[in-house]
Amino acid sequence: MRLIYVLSAVLAIAGSARNSLARGEAAQYSGELEVEAAAEAKQQVPKSDYVIELDRAVYHSVLEAHDTVFIEFYANWCAACHAMSSEFDAFAKAASKKYPNVAIARADITKVEYLSSSYMVSMLPELVFIRRPSPGVTPEVRYVSANFTTPDLLDYIGGGWTVDKPVGDYTSLWCTPTNLCGHIGGLIGECVVTLDTRFNRFDLPPWAFTAVFVSVLYLLGQVVIGLLSRVFRRRYRAHINQKFDDTIRGAANAPSTPKAESKSSGQGSATKRAKSKTSKKD
Repeated sequence: MRLIYVLSAVLAIAGSARNSLARGEAAQYSGELEVEAAAEAKQQVPKSDYVIELDRAVYHSVLEAHDTVFIEFYANWCAACHAMSSEFDAFAKAASKKYPNVAIARADITKVEYLSSSYMVSMLPELVFIRRPSPGVTPEVRYVSANFTTPDLLDYIGGGWTVDKPVGDYTSLWCTPTNLCGHIGGLIGECVVTLDTRFNRFDLPPWAFTAVFVSVLYLLGQVVIGLLSRVFRRRYRAHINQKFDDTIRGAANAPSTPKAESKSSGQGSATKRAKSKTSKKD
């Protein structure tokens, strides 16, 4: 009995120690999260009074109100974006004085997936120059090749943009980030992010998870279509068979008088021939 009491006491002490350790780890993890949140807040790219922060609605309003728009795509985790943020702010301040009709904007790709997908942003920071040649036409979109300095970017707005070809070429512009192609790309990007945040529990990349998700939906759709087609095929065959049986029954029950008359007339002529032959023999 004493041994049992000792073992139970040891287990109780071990359980309390484990619980206290778990509480300590949870508190430590919570503290780490607070530290990370504070660090992330400090790592925000600083805002500027001369730069318009874009979201989807603001982007469309700016594009409608201005014939020329200069956009920087960035992310708070991008070290180069932090290093060049002060230079971009200085450029925006100088551009507001030299080119007041040009909208200088900035878009965080982690918050505005619609824009990053529309413009297919592949590097950070990414500079995009949007210019509408005349009212009512599709704006031309150019990826800026100028150096990331205030004088060079100002010269780019002043006419240096001619060295870069717009997306979609000069004549057709049939598919650019500012028309239907860009809108569809932005919607696809938003769907990818939504699927990733709501259903991805496997630590897969967003586009990979979307591909798997769409493939599964496609296979399920094929199975459902196959089952439905089989059901409808059976019903169609049953309907055709029923219709065929009704036709056969109707033909069997129909009167056959013409055939009977022809048969009886044939038998009568045969009897007449037999009688004529008998009379000749006599």
